[in-house]
Amino acid sequence: MAIEREKKYFVDETLAKNLIKSSLAKLGVIQWYLEKCPIKTDRECRVRYTVDEHGNEKWIVAFKSDLREDFTRIEEEHEISPANELFGELSKSPVVVKIRYFLLFKPAEVVLDEFLEIDKPYRVNIKYMAEIETEDEFEKYESVFNLRKDMSIEEFKTFTNKNIAVISQIKPEKLIEKVKQIVNSEQ
Repeated sequence: MAIEREKKYFVDETLAKNLIKSSLAKLGVIQWYLEKCPIKTDRECRVRYTVDEHGNEKWIVAFKSDLREDFTRIEEEHEISPANELFGELSKSPVVVKIRYFLLFKPAEVVLDEFLEIDKPYRVNIKYMAEIETEDEFEKYESVFNLRKDMSIEEFKTFTNKNIAVISQIKPEKLIEKVKQIVNSEQ
């Protein structure tokens, strides 16, 4: 279990394009939100699939607490191996699909998420969102990356991936293929 401290930022198209050009790495990310977790069936969870530019894939299940007023929350993660039964659950669960661009790894993690269109619009209208996760002062990184429109606690809650996600008719395997193709293509 870890405590994460993060803030999210609205990013317009122009800034997003500039940040993408200067990014250090990109990662394909698909996140499903399940009411009953395959590990602890009495809890809600997030199942995340990621693929990097080298084709390395990872599956993680996570449990997150609600966001606190100081922009922290408790997160517990476990790596899993997906079983066929899981894909049936995923296809019935809300999902977000995005490309994550890493702008900085240390001493803070600074990323830009680009939400990819799927077969239906997300519940919240968003294309780009930046995130800073740090123990340091946020302002230090905000100025470096020109992040000016930080989200309030209420906006942060509205724009969590769980609240953005929708149930897609596209099978999980097809979403995975789509993300792999985008991650492996040149920008």
